[in-house]
Amino acid sequence: MQDKIDDTGLYPIRDVSRLTGVNAVTLRAWQRRYGLVQPARTDKGHRLYSEQDIRQIGEILSWLERGVSIGQVKGLLSEPEPELPSDHWQQTLEQLCQVVLAFHQRKAEAMLQDLLTSYPFELVRGRVLQPLLDRLLGLWRERPDGELLQGFWLSWLQAHFGRHLIEQEKGIPVCLASWGQVGPLDLHWHAYELINQGHEVHLLGACDPRGAALLGGRVPERWLVLLGAGLGKPELASHWPEGTRLFGPLGALYDDTWLAQQAWSLSLPSEPDEAPRPDVSSADGEAQA
Repeated sequence: MQDKIDDTGLYPIRDVSRLTGVNAVTLRAWQRRYGLVQPARTDKGHRLYSEQDIRQIGEILSWLERGVSIGQVKGLLSEPEPELPSDHWQQTLEQLCQVVLAFHQRKAEAMLQDLLTSYPFELVRGRVLQPLLDRLLGLWRERPDGELLQGFWLSWLQAHFGRHLIEQEKGIPVCLASWGQVGPLDLHWHAYELINQGHEVHLLGACDPRGAALLGGRVPERWLVLLGAGLGKPELASHWPEGTRLFGPLGALYDDTWLAQQAWSLSLPSEPDEAPRPDVSSADGEAQA
């Protein structure tokens, strides 16, 4: 263990996670399993990251985005002109597709859990999960058992990410809903991101402004609503509870003036916390080695 130092000018793990988009579980895995990003410690054993550590995290992310596996990054960081390995993401996608087609549930669980632990979720979603989902949705055209495989694995993925909703710890409460036509796993993936950001997510699924008004007083006041396709002018004239934030790329289908009034954002909003964070000294597991 490194020498314990004063925390002046350094960043706790939750702040580093917010700055870099890499959750605390992944940051700890990079240190323990791969020898990457070695932070200092406080007297109580909590990790403290320097500006140099944060720059290194950015460099690691750059390699991962270029298709390098996390296990290969440490060697590349020390090479002046490293040779880029083969595309880890494409290989992983093909392996997971084969596991899915072979109906190996335990192998799929192990692969997915390793990906979620070792890589930022945004990369896993964009490079593996969304392409896998696209293939699943097209299986009915390609194979006699395509509909069966599609139905099973969609339910399996929903259950996998739904488990995080059941197991989540207390945090900043937020309602997460969708309005319009969205993908079958989009809400589950956004809920997973919010949980990693320290929120306590109430996943409501499809909802409209009238439904939100009927739930007033029984659910958290802060609403995040994933905006989908297929909404007409009468729907868009409806009003959500005060403070609701609409987000999602399909918002680009609608009128710019209306979107501005709704404080719409292209991606999941990353606003400053509106409520005190819970005590993370035990929840973060920071005293772990």
